[in-house]
Amino acid sequence: MQIEKIIEDLQSLDLSTYPEKEIKYLLSQIGIICSMQVNFHAGKIVMRARPHESEDIRYRTKGDFSYKPQKFNKTYQRASTPYQTMFYATAVPDKPEPGELDNLRIIGVTESIPQLRDKSSSLYKKISFGKWQVVEDLKLLSIIHEDNYFEESSYTRELVYSYNSATQNIPQEILNKVPDIIQKSLKIQTFLAKQFSKENISADYDYMISAIFSEIAIKQGFDGIFYPSVRVNGQGFNIAITPEATKKLKLVVAGECSLYKHKDHAVVGNDAVIELNNNEDEFDLIDLPNNHQLECLKQIKLNSLDELKNYC
Repeated sequence: MQIEKIIEDLQSLDLSTYPEKEIKYLLSQIGIICSMQVNFHAGKIVMRARPHESEDIRYRTKGDFSYKPQKFNKTYQRASTPYQTMFYATAVPDKPEPGELDNLRIIGVTESIPQLRDKSSSLYKKISFGKWQVVEDLKLLSIIHEDNYFEESSYTRELVYSYNSATQNIPQEILNKVPDIIQKSLKIQTFLAKQFSKENISADYDYMISAIFSEIAIKQGFDGIFYPSVRVNGQGFNIAITPEATKKLKLVVAGECSLYKHKDHAVVGNDAVIELNNNEDEFDLIDLPNNHQLECLKQIKLNSLDELKNYC
């Protein structure tokens, strides 16, 4: 099947009918394409954010800061299906250029709290963060964004340049087998980039194509997917890796924060933290002696937490 026909058929699907079989079939027809692998080496830091169900909860185990248990994994997400839970985390380049976003926590908050995008609402929310360190190389399939986010990150540009360079050195054996592989790859990569950068999500079915593609990629031997963060306009990055691949990470810091949001002003204050040395499974966060609540409230132009909650 021609790549143009595959893309056309995928675009014509009514995703609200959850056409899982059709998506799997069409993606299976893509065949050989050029792709870009990103490796996270030992020492690389990623961060996972977890909003609290209530402000009275405190998370105390490594599992609390890790992936969602499969029994609770019921929906499609950007890089995962209901059949395979994934560990989502944020990442930034090792060497960001001056002025580029390098704050993992900002990306995590923006990704995990949809209400942040509503400039008319107010919110008080507890969020826990896990700082994870890579201890064994992660092999990630990168989603190439030549059109989307190209100007937003020097690392995206680096990936695009590397990808374009690699396509000029394809072994003759593959070119003989797939003469149009460069053009074919560009078309499907562009299509996939748009799927991974969908902004207006009405229901989980809007993620079906990117999620099922991710599932297929994992079966090809990748630990996970690497893609730009939609919620920070491509200025930061996300990873989604399998539960098995989390064995290549260790939790080094666990923390709890409070998000204070009033209209278009938002600030995050630190509440508790603990540094972990021995990959502990259970621990107690240490409350910070200087609570910054009043300072945070002042930054959003309110006088008390009760005042903020009255707006929520």
